[in-house]
Amino acid sequence: MPYQITWNHNYVAFDYYGRVTDEDIIESNKEVYGDVRFDELRWELVSFDRTESVAFKESNIRLIAYMDKAAARSNPRITVAFVGKTEILNDVQEAYANTQADPVWPVVHFESRKDAVAYINQDDGYAAARH
Repeated sequence: MPYQITWNHNYVAFDYYGRVTDEDIIESNKEVYGDVRFDELRWELVSFDRTESVAFKESNIRLIAYMDKAAARSNPRITVAFVGKTEILNDVQEAYANTQADPVWPVVHFESRKDAVAYINQDDGYAAARH
């Protein structure tokens, strides 16, 4: 299982490492989307910065796209923060785009996890100040 899920007060982190398969992404999505805390999330931090490669089967990428679409019905307010090597992120996005499924949540790219967490926390502080 080359991933770790970490719940934080305003986001959940998906940390992938080593050689990742589409089955790993499906399993991590199941863990998060099936958790009662999912409906309160505003951010997903998806980190591929320690990933060597990501292997996809078209049928499984289609399944991931459908899972995301169903999860977005439950929580449409999420923004996804992607962190990682450009070539890995490009592979992930290209595989998703090849399913002809549009991303269901906005996606923001960051060079580092530190930058992503700072942005998420800044956004969370801004949202709290508006209420």
